[in-house]
Amino acid sequence: MNLIAQQALARAMAGGAKRVPTAEVLPVAPAAPAAPAAPAPVPAALAGHFDRVGWLEGRKHALDIVRDGRLLLELQGGRSQLADRLRQCMQSKPASFAQGVASIIALVQEVAQ
Repeated sequence: MNLIAQQALARAMAGGAKRVPTAEVLPVAPAAPAAPAAPAPVPAALAGHFDRVGWLEGRKHALDIVRDGRLLLELQGGRSQLADRLRQCMQSKPASFAQGVASIIALVQEVAQ
């Protein structure tokens, strides 16, 4: 037992606390788990944990790809190829990273129109 737990136990026992048997606190038999309901589909943008650092890293990575492929921006159909490359780099990445890349994809497609 760590120091904080020992101090808390000592404080509780000093105040006239009485011990309670475990059987009175815990249920006798564990409750049967409820039947799992079918999970509702979650959009990819909302799945997972969002953190700003991951989002910024995703944007940075996507901007590096755009800078490396800036010649594609001038070719016919190059913007869609660049957007496809960015979508490929989103695969199997955390949600926040993917959202950062998606923001750059939106910018690339916005400039294309």
